[in-house]
Amino acid sequence: MTLSRVGSRKARTGGSADLRRSPLADVRAVDLRAADRDLWADEAALWDRMTIAWAGLDDAAWHLSGAAPSDAGGADWSLAEHVGHIADWQELAEVYTARVIEGGEWPSDSDYDDGDFDRYNERRREPWASMSRDDILGRLEAARPRLLELAHRLGADKIRAPEPWGWIGNTLHGHYLDHLAVIEPWTDELRLRQVDGDPFVADPRPLDHAGFAVGEAAIAADFDRLIRPVPAAAWAIPDLTPGWDLADHVAHLADWAEEGVRAVDVFERLGYWLADPDEGIDAWNARMVARSRGAGVDAILERFDRTRADLLEAVGRLSTDDLRSPDGWSWAYDCLHGHVRKHLAMVGPWCVATARAGEIG
Repeated sequence: MTLSRVGSRKARTGGSADLRRSPLADVRAVDLRAADRDLWADEAALWDRMTIAWAGLDDAAWHLSGAAPSDAGGADWSLAEHVGHIADWQELAEVYTARVIEGGEWPSDSDYDDGDFDRYNERRREPWASMSRDDILGRLEAARPRLLELAHRLGADKIRAPEPWGWIGNTLHGHYLDHLAVIEPWTDELRLRQVDGDPFVADPRPLDHAGFAVGEAAIAADFDRLIRPVPAAAWAIPDLTPGWDLADHVAHLADWAEEGVRAVDVFERLGYWLADPDEGIDAWNARMVARSRGAGVDAILERFDRTRADLLEAVGRLSTDDLRSPDGWSWAYDCLHGHVRKHLAMVGPWCVATARAGEIG
């Protein structure tokens, strides 16, 4: 996923490596502990890189096993467990860093299962393994500023000393880098699968309309979090994906929501489900997107919101059996949150990077 069209804050690298964008091997070759480094800018850059990597992936993607093998012989870890592990150690670091500031000693390896960190980390996979994506991120996003505040109180020079660097630098910069080696390739794989429509569960169909509404609302919240903060001027940046800008993506979602409403209406009146457009889906998509070009951001979002509400109302009129039928599910899910989650996987990293660039001018 290229972010080449997005402005960025530049960490002082002391070399050519851009911590946000350079190949990870080049970043790992940078001596982040060096006296001429800006520890705080480096941390912010690696934080940005890490959080952009998972942007747009839904909760089910987070809990899919297979990110990396366990170092202690257990089941493979998920993205949820990797990110939870980072949050876990930041919360642990808050405690021991505060203790040092108050005059105490740094911990020793023996404090953690007699130095067997693999075993220690393995038995702390819960609660992270079963915690929701949003709860994990809430814990991480709360722990990070608290730990950074304590680190600032110690000061960069003290943190560079061998012992505190091992317990603070490696819980911030070092941990991000270690886990990026897993997170980046794994999220790349998950992103392709989500774009292709993989639900990451055996059967995504809920048992009733209430379950459908819960699943749809979760993805709608992701849309709000990722899409709406993007500055209006960025919606027309060309080639976010080949030939399409962000306005095209959102208008396209509205196009298919309208088509879903029409499909439900035909089914209710005539008893059969519509087929795909005669001209072919790609041609239909191109024609409809071209028709919508030139509309302002507010108009596009208003249409998206209206068509989403219309389709939700139409789906609510279906029986549970009709909703769960192959055709009914295809028109309901694939024109609502099933469709949105595909596009969030495509554009999520770009949206986060673009919104951040807008925040800092």
